[in-house]
This record gives sequence, structure tokens and C-alpha cells, in this order.
Amino acid sequence: MREETLRAVLMVRAIEEVDRAGTILPPGDRAQATREAVRALGAGVDEAALVADDRLLARALGDRAERLTGPLVERFPIVGEALGRSRTPAGLLIVLLLVAFAGGIGLSALDGSRRINILAFPFLGLIAWNLAMYAVLAIGWIRGRIRPAAPSDSGRAWTRRLFERRIAPLLRETRRVHVVLGEALGSYAVACGALGSAFIAQHARRWLHLAAAAVAIGLIVGLYVRGTVFRYEAGWESTFLGPAQVQSILGVLFGPVAGWSGVQLPATIAEVEQLRWTAGGGGGDAAPWIHLIALSLILYVVLPRLLLAAAATLGLWRLDRAASLPDDLRRYATDVLRGSGIIRSTGVASVTTYAYEPSDASLAGLTRWLQGAAGATQVERRTSLRYGEEDMAGPAFAIGAHRVADLHVLVMSLAATPEAENHGVVIAAARDAAHRARPPAGVRIVIDESPYATRFAGDASLASRVEERRRLWRNFVAGYGLEADLLPLEDLPSPPSR
Repeated sequence: MREETLRAVLMVRAIEEVDRAGTILPPGDRAQATREAVRALGAGVDEAALVADDRLLARALGDRAERLTGPLVERFPIVGEALGRSRTPAGLLIVLLLVAFAGGIGLSALDGSRRINILAFPFLGLIAWNLAMYAVLAIGWIRGRIRPAAPSDSGRAWTRRLFERRIAPLLRETRRVHVVLGEALGSYAVACGALGSAFIAQHARRWLHLAAAAVAIGLIVGLYVRGTVFRYEAGWESTFLGPAQVQSILGVLFGPVAGWSGVQLPATIAEVEQLRWTAGGGGGDAAPWIHLIALSLILYVVLPRLLLAAAATLGLWRLDRAASLPDDLRRYATDVLRGSGIIRSTGVASVTTYAYEPSDASLAGLTRWLQGAAGATQVERRTSLRYGEEDMAGPAFAIGAHRVADLHVLVMSLAATPEAENHGVVIAAARDAAHRARPPAGVRIVIDESPYATRFAGDASLASRVEERRRLWRNFVAGYGLEADLLPLEDLPSPPSR
């Protein structure tokens, strides 16, 4: 999952976990985004295929989160600011590289003299430090291949503190005006620290490798610039080393680049002795040695660090395209994507009628439709809710077979005019009960057209009346984040005989 998408998913999950009343993310918006995300996967994707494939789950979950974060940021701009503060700041990388480059230039003038000691810091110190880091990285890589380790708690704590520190001002500001949203942003920071630690680690590796290369490049540029405007001389001095030992060291350090650079190393011990600074003189022209130092830094520092930065970039690319989901995100994805109204149910369908009594023919047609189009294997009729019993809808959907049903079916009549304080209350109760079930159930709102067609049979305006009613019911049900199935239940054909 891409880093940007992961942040959107974590933000939406944090809000859904604390926004039980739907004041920040209305249930209708959530359900609509779920349906659109599942529909975007294609008609051939059923529940079994979705749950079995992490790639499909991640794609649908990310699509759903991105559909929700757009309107969410419009309503609550502080959410967009929180998402922005949890991104990796590109400006910080630029500042880090500039500081590292300036540090390299500073190293070139560290001693303040016009001598270049070919055995002394900063050149040897920089190479030694980088070689030590390569050894540490190699040991860590080998250990990781032998015994892969999960992200440490200390690493997660560090990234969590980093996110919390960046979002802390927003949290203080938000909690004063919106407690629920403030709690959600706090949960988001914690989740970013835990699940985003892998991305943070790869970004940090890439930045540090690039910074190390920038230090070496700064040292090279500093030496050439100072060598252009000042006259340098190169040489060596040591209390413990003699010319023979120095010749060996020079061969190890500069031998790999001297062969193809055209710069010759001292061939004899006498030539090495001539480079030794003494009270009577010593040293030699610095230009060849500046070339050797620059080429050695490129070989030992710049190129390896750039390759390691490229490896970190490749690691980010792999994380973006990782097929597996963490266990907690997999559970969350399964919870929110089931019951979307697009994924077919595979078990019990619980049928409740409201404000009308369907005929036997309508019930038979509904059963045939559920067993066919909705994929139900068992259809159970529940006690009808009469007009005026809206306060009983919540408890009715929360007990009995409704808790084990894979699909909640609420049936109403096209002849009725939908009202928010009546029909809307019952629709919301069915929707919320299905979403609270574990695992979540599906919801279908069926509007029976048969009673209306029977009432106005023979009326020349029947077709226009039916179409107007259909539009009214579709818009009404859509306001609750669901889709209305408008069906002439009495006239539905029987399935073909086998």
C-alpha cells in the first residue's frame, strides 16, 4: 500500500473508531464510499475472493479511504493539516543536504593551514567512519537474513513520538473545540508511529546516505576551491610511522584509484621520505594528491552511499507495492468492506417488513429474488414493524436471527411516502445493526412496487407516477448511505426449472 494511501486509511480508521455517532464521518458517506470502492474492483469479485486476496483488500480499503478523506478535509481542514504534518517533509531533506555539504567544505579548511597531510583527518577520518558504517550495515543485513526480526518497540516508540510531536499543536487546538476529532487525531498519530515505521526507516536511511555523500562532495569541492586560490603543499609527518609503513598505507588508500587516474604514487621509500615534513623542509606539490583524495572519496564514500540511497529508495518502492496487510488492517478491512451491499451474502437473509403487509405473492417473489440475485441460501421472515413502532426498530434488529443473519432485508411499499421520522428511523436502525454485527452483515432496502401498481391499475399516468415514486425513494434511501432495490415482487418470474 502506498504511503499516501496508508495515511488516508489510518486517518479514516482513527475517526471511525471514535466517531460512533457519525458526527465527523456520517454513516451514509461511509457506506457510499464502501460500495463504490467494492464496485470499482469489478463485477467478478465476490466476498470469498476479496477476503482471500490481500491485494484486493488493500486496493479496496485504500480506494474507500481516499473517497472519504476528500470531503473530510473540506469539512475539517485541520484533518488535511494533520495528514500534511505526517508526510515526510521534502524541505527537511534539502536543509540536511545543504548542511552536510557545508560541513564538508568546512572540513577542507579545518586546520586553517595551507598544508594537506595525506595521513590525517579529515580525509582518513571520513573514510574510516564510512567503512565502519558499511561494516555495521553489512552485519545488520546478514543478521536480518539469518533471523528476520519484527520492528522493535523502541523504534516504534521513536516514530510515534516523532509524529505526536509534530501533531501535538494540532491536538491541543482541536481538543479545545472538538473533543472527538482531537481523540481521533491522537489515535492517528499513534497508528502512524506503529504502521508507518517501516516507511520512516527507509526515508531515514536514504536521507542519511545522501547526507554522507554530500559531506564527501563538500570536502572535495572545498579542496579544489581552496587549491585554486591558495598554494597548497602535500606531505606527511608521524611520530610512530616510518617511510616504509607510509608507503604501504598509501598503496592501500590510493592504489585502487592511482592505477587508472594517471597519478603516480611514490615508487620508492626515498620518494616517500621526500614528502615528509621536517625542520629542514619536505612536502611536495599538492595538486596530484588533491586529485587522488577526490577520486578516493568518490570511490569509498560517494558511490557506495549513492548505491545505498538507491537501495533505500527501492525499499520504499517495495513497501508501496507490498501485497500483504498487517493483521489489524486486515481485520479492519474485512469489517468495513463486508456488508457493503455489493458483496453477495452466503447464508441467512433476515426479512423485516415495515408499515405494510406484503401479499403471499410478494413474499414468494421476494424469496425467489433473495435466493437468486442476493445469493441467500435461507430466508427467514421476522416480525413486521407497524407504522408508529419506529422506536422498536433498533431492539428488533439487534436480537434473534438478525444477529446471525448475513443479510438484513427491510421491505417497504412504494405506495408510502418516505418520511425521515418514520421510514428513515427504521432504515437507519437496520443499517446500524448490520454494521455493528461481528462480522458485519449486508443491508438491502427493498421497495415493493406491486401495491402501488395495483392501486393505480388502468390509470394512464401509471408509468409516470411509478417513475416519480422510484426517484423519490432512491434519493431518500441514498441519504442513509444505501441503495434501494425497487421491485414488482408479485410479478417477479420464478427461476427456471432444472
